[in-house]
Amino acid sequence: MTYVASPSYDRNDASRASNLRQCLETARRHLDETSHSSETEKIETLVASAIEAGWEEDEVREALIAGEQGNKMPEQEPPVPTIGVVPSSSF
Repeated sequence: MTYVASPSYDRNDASRASNLRQCLETARRHLDETSHSSETEKIETLVASAIEAGWEEDEVREALIAGEQGNKMPEQEPPVPTIGVVPSSSF
């Protein structure tokens, strides 16, 4: 079981969501460094550990989904080559 810190705020406190994200990110980094489990197994481990620490399952799953969506890199166009461009300060 991976350690997830207990909630520092009441269920109705606005700071609770950011507190949960921070707790999950710390636990996730530890899992990524030490576990060779599949992505699904890591998520289930995080959920189980967070519930055991006192978090609600629905808020944990919502935070994990939001974290996955926030970590995806947007598609970007490749940079425009700058060969031959000389900064004016080098004259």
